Amino acid sequence: MIFTLTMNPCLDRYLYIDELKEDDTVRVKRFSDYPAGKGIDVSRVIRELGGVSVAITLLGGSTGRKIEELLDEEGVIYTAIRVEPETRINIILQVGKRQYRLSLPGEPVEKEKLEKVRETLQALIRPGDVVVISGSLPTGVSPDFYTGIIFMLKHWGIKVYFDSDGENLKAGLIAEPDGIKPNIYELSRVVNRKINEEDINEVINAAKEIYDNYKVKEIIVSLGNSGAVLYTKDGVWKVKVPKLPVVSAVGAGDAFLAAYVLKKTEGADCAEALRYAGASGAATVLTPGTQLCRKKDVDALYYRVEVEQIK
Repeated sequence: MIFTLTMNPCLDRYLYIDELKEDDTVRVKRFSDYPAGKGIDVSRVIRELGGVSVAITLLGGSTGRKIEELLDEEGVIYTAIRVEPETRINIILQVGKRQYRLSLPGEPVEKEKLEKVRETLQALIRPGDVVVISGSLPTGVSPDFYTGIIFMLKHWGIKVYFDSDGENLKAGLIAEPDGIKPNIYELSRVVNRKINEEDINEVINAAKEIYDNYKVKEIIVSLGNSGAVLYTKDGVWKVKVPKLPVVSAVGAGDAFLAAYVLKKTEGADCAEALRYAGASGAATVLTPGTQLCRKKDVDALYYRVEVEQIK
């Protein structure tokens, strides 16, 4: 079974308008709400692709209830740990082809709810399961929380994929997750130097540095519309995705990771899992807002994705 953990979820509210006008009434043509947070996105994609996962997350207030309703509508299985603070909202203004993202701050959650996360994981997860831990932490929670959670899961015999940034990512790496999926900017912050995504050897060397220092078995570096690189002890693979018109790139990395983990748990080899992941990430840019990928688009793009073992 695949589980996802999202510690800092949000509701993404897209407002579609024609023009921003100073000191004048701006009419919203329409709006759309989406359940958001990187781990939730992973579970949504797995559901769309025909797989099964359980999304574990912290939800509070009427916004949290709205997220539950939206997950119910999509058929995503979830376990919500109810917290006192209202779940945060991101406002995205879509003005023609331009986009403005307004991220509201979240509030600290009760310490006992952090312990409830551990208890929930212990109750649901069994040896051999896979857990995808994604995204940021609630306000005031130390990055060490991720260190402890990953150590705990690894001790239980769980395979862990970890996708975060900055100090959270560095803290999680200490616990040696099985796989990580940084983008080029997150990779640069881990190795403390700017990595040129167009220099494949530079990307590979940075991934090897993480492999050597933290014993991470699978390092997937997403390179946007340039594809991705997978570094393992058994080899290095390069993924090339087709060039497509971008409607919204939000969630493409989450879709890539979701498809990769799903296919790996089904027994696919690296090449097949990467091809499906590349198709899922590419398909996501064809949908507006955070609708993520559609299976019919993924299937159509699958054979247009090129995967090559380069080392």
